[in-house]
Amino acid sequence: MTEVGILSEHRKMKALVITVVLMLLAGVLLFTSVDQTPYDQASFYRTTMARKDSLVLQLQAQGQTPPHTQTPTQFPLQAGWGMSNITPPKPVRLTGKNFKPYQQVYDSVFVRTFLFDNGINRVLLIGYDLWIMHPVLAGAVKEAITVEFPEVNGVYFTANHSHTSIGGWASGLLGELIIGGNKEGTVDFIVDQTLRSIHQAEKKLDTVQVGSGAIATQGLVVNRLDETGKVDNLLRILKMTNTRGQVALFNTYPAHSVYMNKDINTLSADYPGPFLEYLQDHSDIDFASFSPGATGSHTPVGRKPFAHEKMLGYARELARYSYDLQGQVKTSYTQTLKFMEWPVNMRSAHFRISNHWRLRPWVFNLLMGQNQASITVLRIGNTVMVGLPVELSGEFYQEFEELCRQRELSLLITSFNGWYMGYVNPEKYYFTLNRTETREMNWFGYQNGEYFVELIKHILEIV
Repeated sequence: MTEVGILSEHRKMKALVITVVLMLLAGVLLFTSVDQTPYDQASFYRTTMARKDSLVLQLQAQGQTPPHTQTPTQFPLQAGWGMSNITPPKPVRLTGKNFKPYQQVYDSVFVRTFLFDNGINRVLLIGYDLWIMHPVLAGAVKEAITVEFPEVNGVYFTANHSHTSIGGWASGLLGELIIGGNKEGTVDFIVDQTLRSIHQAEKKLDTVQVGSGAIATQGLVVNRLDETGKVDNLLRILKMTNTRGQVALFNTYPAHSVYMNKDINTLSADYPGPFLEYLQDHSDIDFASFSPGATGSHTPVGRKPFAHEKMLGYARELARYSYDLQGQVKTSYTQTLKFMEWPVNMRSAHFRISNHWRLRPWVFNLLMGQNQASITVLRIGNTVMVGLPVELSGEFYQEFEELCRQRELSLLITSFNGWYMGYVNPEKYYFTLNRTETREMNWFGYQNGEYFVELIKHILEIV
């Protein structure tokens, strides 16, 4: 071989070595193994549990029960409700892959608000026809409430999870790509409409009787992860009746709001929109609101192929169940109104690229931004609402039945409480099921579902 040929081979070898070294270095910098430490042996668990005692004191300070010389009918709970349209004056881009502004409106999107007051606490329950409730929007709403309603000492958020609602209220690289970024005009508009709904609720404040119940639905929801797995098919409601005889309902249901066809640029609140319209069409129901329940594994039946008439039929059938159930729910006066937030530490980010390998947390945080999640808790009478920053699998709901029975409580799990930390499903699926819900969207790793189940059980014990 000539000297030129030897030099050429040497350069090729050098380039190959450099390439291999750079690839190995990139691998070390970008990827790491999956952490399989049992959650109850991890530092994030101990940090979260260390806050439990302070939560107990927080609840005790809220005046859990009236003095023994008083009855709930002497100092009863008051409630009011209101709603405002958050459909923008001009079309904006939708969430998801529709990067262009919507071209038509199937149904408008709203913010719906309940205001509760027992003379000790004043708490808001605010639900949006949005994909999720993001920290950017939640922070802006809370800041505005602090200024305009300083007497409010608790805000409980949720969203109906429509995948075809408006975007423009999130930050970060993926927030820009998926949700349309943080558009100041959109956020300001939603905040203004939220304040308007709160003013409506304040004007309607009145003594209420409250009660809750659940009803099994048939043929409306399935477990999309495992056709042989557990299915939570219960529609759950909180019912309020004021002194004027007006009835308000807060509904939860575990079926994902994915009935709409995401491939068309159409604004819609998905099936919860017409569901609430059908309820409010009844002359004896003044107001209705909706939140997804434990949605991490459940989806509506019969949504494909999409047809608008099918979605309306689905919503009409679900409304029939809610209407029948509210007629059976017994209500009574109460003074019990409690609110708390439990900051929750989580395992480091686990965006997996295979069963046992994941992106390093710094890469995930660069894309998504770093979040500090909380669980929000609202107790109204004997109904406990637990707002989660994750999409918990409906397979877990049966875990709470015995504890609720022992404490004579009703549990309403809701999602999208102002943070979003992905899906959490049973451990049995983590390594055996290569699905979006268990791989790409399970952001914080192994046994995350079991971790949240334990936290909810602790809440039911102390609230």
